[in-house]
Amino acid sequence: MEDQVIKNTVHDYFAGRATPLQKKVIEEWLKDTGNHEQYYQWLHEWELNHLQGRASWEDAFQRTQQMLHQESEPEAILQTDDTPIRWWNRTSVRLIAAVVAVAFLGVSFPAIRNLIYYQTSETGYGETRNISFEDGSSVTLNANSSLRYPRFGFGEGTRRVELRGEADFQIEHTPQHQPFIVSIPSGLEVNVLGTQFTVFARSRRSQVTLRSGKVALQMKQAPQASPLVMKPGDLVVMNPSGKLSRSHTAHPEQYASWKDHHLTLNRTSLRELASILEETYGFEVEINDPELASRTATGLLPAEKPEATLELIAELFAINFTRRDNRIVFKD
Repeated sequence: MEDQVIKNTVHDYFAGRATPLQKKVIEEWLKDTGNHEQYYQWLHEWELNHLQGRASWEDAFQRTQQMLHQESEPEAILQTDDTPIRWWNRTSVRLIAAVVAVAFLGVSFPAIRNLIYYQTSETGYGETRNISFEDGSSVTLNANSSLRYPRFGFGEGTRRVELRGEADFQIEHTPQHQPFIVSIPSGLEVNVLGTQFTVFARSRRSQVTLRSGKVALQMKQAPQASPLVMKPGDLVVMNPSGKLSRSHTAHPEQYASWKDHHLTLNRTSLRELASILEETYGFEVEINDPELASRTATGLLPAEKPEATLELIAELFAINFTRRDNRIVFKD
C-alpha cells in the first residue's frame, strides 16, 4: 500500500501536480539509493503512457541548474496542468523532475544518464535468473551475479553488456551484423555476432567457454592487440596476472550445468569446490588439512538445495562436515 502511495505521488510529481509536502516526501524517499531503480521504472512507465516530443537532456539540465539558483521562483520547474508551458513541453517537465530529484542527491550529469539509460539485474545466493532481449538473445545469470545493460534496448549500435559473476549467453545474429560485447571487471571483452557461450568473471579468475559459433577475446586496455579467436569447445582462462591460456573440452555444456541446478565435477579439488560453494551460496568454508583440500572428485551433483548438496559432497569425498549458520568446516 505504501509503495502505491509513493508511486501515485511520483506520477503527480512528473505531471507537475505535486504539492510542496509531496515533493518533500519524494526527496526523502530518494535519499535511499535502493529506491533509485524503482524511481526510473516508474519514470519509464509514465513515459509510455504520456508519449510526447523528444526533449534535450543537456538543455533541460542546464536550465534546471539556473532555475535552482533563482530563489524568487522556486516552484517554476513544476508547472500545474493549468499553467502555460513555454520553453519546455510536458516531456521536458518529467525529464527535468528526474534530473532535479537526482541533483538533490549531488549526482553528476553523466551519472544521471547512466541511471536513466541502464539497468542492472542481480541474483542473490542460490538464485538464477533469465533475461531476454528484444533481438531474441537471452542470458541466464548464475547465483551472486549481476548484468548491466541498456534499459530501452540496444538500438542500432553495438550491443554491449557488463557482467560480474557468471552467466550463460545465447546471442542471436542480427541482419545489421551488430556485434555483442560482454565486458567483465578484469578488462576482458568477449565480442560475438551469434553464438552460445558461458562467461565466468569472479575474483579468483575469469574464463570463457564456447559451445557454438565464434567469439573473439580482446583486452580493453590493449585494443590494438590481435584478439584471441575461440572455436567451439575452447576454454580460455585468464589468471589474476592477465595471462590467457586456452584448452579444449569435449563437453563445453558442462560449464553451464548450473542452469539445471547441477555442479559438474571433473577432477575438481575440494578447495575449488569450496570456492564454488562460497560464490554460489555465500558459505564460509574452512578446510584445515591441505591434503584434504587437494583431494579431487568427478561426478554430477544436484545443487538445487544447499543442504542436500553438502551431504552429497561429504559422501563423494568420503569426509565429514559441520555447519553453524553459513560457516562450513570440512574434515576427515
